[in-house]
Amino acid sequence: MRLANEQAATALRVLNKCCDRLEPDGAWRWRCTVQNGARLPIAASLQEGFLHLAWRPEAARNHACAPQQALLGNSTLTGGVKLALHGASRGLHLAADILILEEKQLMDRLLLAIDGFHRGQGLLNPPASRVRFPAARLAAPQPGLAALLRELSWPSAERAPNEFSAELDATSAPPAAIRMTQSGVRLSVELVRCNAPAEVSRRALAIFLLTATGALRMVRACAEEPEGGLACGIEVDLPAAPAAEEIGHALAALSVAHRMCARESTVLLNQAAAQCYLAARELSTLNENQSEQEN
Repeated sequence: MRLANEQAATALRVLNKCCDRLEPDGAWRWRCTVQNGARLPIAASLQEGFLHLAWRPEAARNHACAPQQALLGNSTLTGGVKLALHGASRGLHLAADILILEEKQLMDRLLLAIDGFHRGQGLLNPPASRVRFPAARLAAPQPGLAALLRELSWPSAERAPNEFSAELDATSAPPAAIRMTQSGVRLSVELVRCNAPAEVSRRALAIFLLTATGALRMVRACAEEPEGGLACGIEVDLPAAPAAEEIGHALAALSVAHRMCARESTVLLNQAAAQCYLAARELSTLNENQSEQEN
């Protein structure tokens, strides 16, 4: 195959070094087999300067992880890996998007993503409904992060040691939070918060946001349950020493995601709207078997 540009050449060289097996699967698409404790088949493709990776279970609808669990567990994945829904599919899959800058950077990011894929497999089949998802812990201060933010055109401010904020290109969006965690740099923005949402709204929000996650580059949906309530947002997970270009793309991705998801997320807090959404997606009974087992 003739390589159209240097990014494609870089992607192919790195895939050849990191994969046990690599086969072409169309224009700028490859089927890869990676080894990290277990063999894992991953689909890779070159998309507008990004290397997109995806893994779908063979029995996509038979895994034990409900969308609500996936939404809570996304923030525990490393290497920029995310759990997502694709289009009309009811099955969760794992994906990651890596900006291609140069060979060493791509190699480092790919190895982190491979580790994240293996961790993500465990989330798809948790031992029971009693899964607990710990919050990301802050890491030691990194002076370089402030310098990187100053290189960007995005207005930013330091809020506390290790914590910054940046304005997003989205109407009514709060500033994105940027902080160092033990796994890297995390950029996030909250979409909706509710003290006691109905179960149908929880399910609709999870399915809507995980579907958006499958359609959007870099970002992943996430959630927390503060004191029995629900807070949903979107985030981007970057390595501990990201390039300024990666942070810029992350802020752009959060801006697009907020424009696409914020209003709809608020609407889905209404039970009637949530029921209509699930009916339109033909997913009103999705994972009811899991709910019955949990009870």
